Amino acid sequence: MKTNRIILCLLLSLFISMSCKKEEINTQTKNAAKTQDSLNRILPKEKQVVVNNDLQSFVLSCGSGCAMTYTSEGVTGNLPDLKVKFKVEMYVDEQLSDTYNEIYIFSYNQSNQIENIHLEGKNDNVLKTLLPDAQRSFKEFADGLITKNSKISASGSESSKIIYNKKNDPKTVSYKTIETSSIKGLEKFSCNQNKTRYIPLPDKSDIKLLLVPQDCGDFQYRYYLIAVKNNKVNGDLYVEGEWYEPDNEEDKEMRSFSIDGNYNITVNIKTSDSSTSEKYIITDNGTFVKK
Repeated sequence: MKTNRIILCLLLSLFISMSCKKEEINTQTKNAAKTQDSLNRILPKEKQVVVNNDLQSFVLSCGSGCAMTYTSEGVTGNLPDLKVKFKVEMYVDEQLSDTYNEIYIFSYNQSNQIENIHLEGKNDNVLKTLLPDAQRSFKEFADGLITKNSKISASGSESSKIIYNKKNDPKTVSYKTIETSSIKGLEKFSCNQNKTRYIPLPDKSDIKLLLVPQDCGDFQYRYYLIAVKNNKVNGDLYVEGEWYEPDNEEDKEMRSFSIDGNYNITVNIKTSDSSTSEKYIITDNGTFVKK
């Protein structure tokens, strides 16, 4: 009889212990939920977790015949610090040579202006250590990141948004086609075909922007940006590709470009020993004018 009472007491103690533990877990869960809910109410939406569903990319030159494309694969964190995971593709002589991932921390000040960008686990600020063109590419990406994710423009204007900044691979790019005869002047860019290949870009009001490959000449990698208004090509601009003298392929000129929210066009021109930029605007009648 005494043994039965001991067993009963042990079972009762075990039940009470389990009940208390369950209550403790429930309390912790409720408290955690309350804490998160409080944070969501206190923090403005722009300072809550940020997820970027629109891929952004930019290109950095790493020397003669070498370039790296950085493509955003995800953005997390809370302002003032955002963490961006990039897929990095390295090209040597226009051939993909390596692909890997890098994570960068983007730190902003109270005015939502970028102050520091560094590789996760490192302290070097790329806005101070990289070459000027590379610094500019990272900064433009950072400005677009705030605009897209927080709906806060770091500069307070549409010009901080980047609506196009991409490097195209002629071997894998996907084109749309249009009847060459449907647009006056398009035959110049059709490579003598009835249908012209193109990559559609965001329209500027009633001006259509098309990126057209010109690979029927001496160079397989060459793109022209054309502006179409009233079914007529009014402007064209060589914006992306390569050029070199037939007997001097080592001294290659590479071009890439970007377009911001005000449709200002920046064409980056790089050679083995120089790097320059040209800026253009699109007029209301669809012509390109150099600034």
